[in-house]
Amino acid sequence: MSRIFVGILMAAVLLTASGCDRIYGLLHKPGGEEREVLGNYTFNLYSPKVEELQKLLKLLGYNIGRADGRFGPGTREAVAKFQAEEGLEVTRFVDKATWAHLQAYASSPFVHNGQLSGKAIQLALRKAGFDPGKADGQMGKNTRDAVKAFQLAQGLDPDGHVGLRTIKALWEYLPDPPARPQSAKPAGAKASTTGTRPDRK
Repeated sequence: MSRIFVGILMAAVLLTASGCDRIYGLLHKPGGEEREVLGNYTFNLYSPKVEELQKLLKLLGYNIGRADGRFGPGTREAVAKFQAEEGLEVTRFVDKATWAHLQAYASSPFVHNGQLSGKAIQLALRKAGFDPGKADGQMGKNTRDAVKAFQLAQGLDPDGHVGLRTIKALWEYLPDPPARPQSAKPAGAKASTTGTRPDRK
């Protein structure tokens, strides 16, 4: 009986929170990696890491509503769309590859203090041959018009809003472009993943 008791006790120890996470990671790799990236969060309850994720997705043009730190269906759908646009496996989970791509954009010259850098956009537009006016960092009418003209030339929706596809198309025109996330598709290609609609901005 003592051996049986010890066996049960050892099994209970293995199934602690860390043990469960390890088992979950083995059974479902994307979900396990998401826990590593975002930590343990509860569906629809606030998490600062989830809020960081949402702000990054919104910055890249994905409509998730308010960045409230609650991982709901809208955030999950935005993750899937981002993965499709980046040529990643569409797992719908924030795995390590997805997080690395998001962080690469967040640390690019196009983002400054958590916001899109108007000046970087203006400098890239000018180098691409589209006059945004004075490079003052303000996304005024001249800059919006230049963005629309650039988007039209790139086969994107000419709405004047800078989202992921516009950033990808402008990347090579940065004064000193850093290495960017590797995508399986060019900036103007359509994603064909069922259930997702790529950002056209």
